[in-house]
Amino acid sequence: MKKENSIAVCVMAGGIGERFWPLSRTMRPKQLLAITGEKTMLRETIMRHAGLSDNENVYVITTKEQSELIVKELPEIPRKNVIPEPCGRNTAPCVALGAALMFAKDPECVMVVVSSDHHIPDSEAYRQTISDAITLARQEHALVTIGVVPRYPETGYGYIEGKTEISYPGKTKGLKVTRFLEKPPLTVAEVLYKTPGVFWNAGMFVFRAADILEAFARFMPESNAELKEIIKKAGTPDERAAIENYYRAVEKISIDNAVMEKADNVTVMAAEFKWNDVGSWTSASAHWPEDEKGNRLKGEIKLLECEDCIVGNYHEGLVGVIGLKDVVVIRTDDATLVCAKDKVQDVKKLLTGLDEKYR
Repeated sequence: MKKENSIAVCVMAGGIGERFWPLSRTMRPKQLLAITGEKTMLRETIMRHAGLSDNENVYVITTKEQSELIVKELPEIPRKNVIPEPCGRNTAPCVALGAALMFAKDPECVMVVVSSDHHIPDSEAYRQTISDAITLARQEHALVTIGVVPRYPETGYGYIEGKTEISYPGKTKGLKVTRFLEKPPLTVAEVLYKTPGVFWNAGMFVFRAADILEAFARFMPESNAELKEIIKKAGTPDERAAIENYYRAVEKISIDNAVMEKADNVTVMAAEFKWNDVGSWTSASAHWPEDEKGNRLKGEIKLLECEDCIVGNYHEGLVGVIGLKDVVVIRTDDATLVCAKDKVQDVKKLLTGLDEKYR
């Protein structure tokens, strides 16, 4: 691939997916599960980028515990491109690490930053949006974030507001970002999702590696010397030590809080494709068969007088449920979850103090 056309994909794959307990565990993380289809969410993520980048330019940043699992799941990705973080520091250091390694390989590259556990059924529409974002990032030296046109008043997502359309040779509308909004209460979400120029914050980004590194130098100067050392030592025996030094020095902070909310060259792309961050059993079950009483079911299950329940059986044998409404039941080989549907976001609280064999 010619350097002037270099596109790199940085996949953030360090999470466990605690809200998907008991199916998701430390050594069986959410992104390595087939939650929305027949393939793992990580595999689906890699497949979405077919044609945008080659395997040599795909990087997966993950945890020490998960790195070998990911190497096995993605044998086509060079082993050296599966990068374990020394420790979790949120998304800003993860993006900075990816940018440093990509810049060291090609100072002119554009990087696409995505999560490993999002569901996007229309890959063609997704690739069109990302291709347009790449064009805009190159033309304007913009830090591009992907905003999804809201379909309903969601309180579990952050929002982005954009004004002033930017002219460039692409099909997807690009707007200069005016503000980022935190996850809102329902009354606010009901207004936001109907407001022109307001989008769900999908946590996907496109920018030139050089431009985001410049932003890190400006907004996170206290760890910039260590970040520069990664660029210098990339591809050498000292690369790992440089990464560890950076993680000892860097602040634990999200990319939005660290850079995107402060920079003056941020653009939001108005993505029309369907997107779901699959953050709970409720959102995952939207992809399961539904019976005539609104129950979402996966696996061998027998229901009697149940309504609007979510029941997933991931083990041999039968799960029977009688007389329940708005309840979640998830069975695995060694643990079972039963909770009210309106408590699915609290599942990760259950893991506090849990024996390690169940985590």
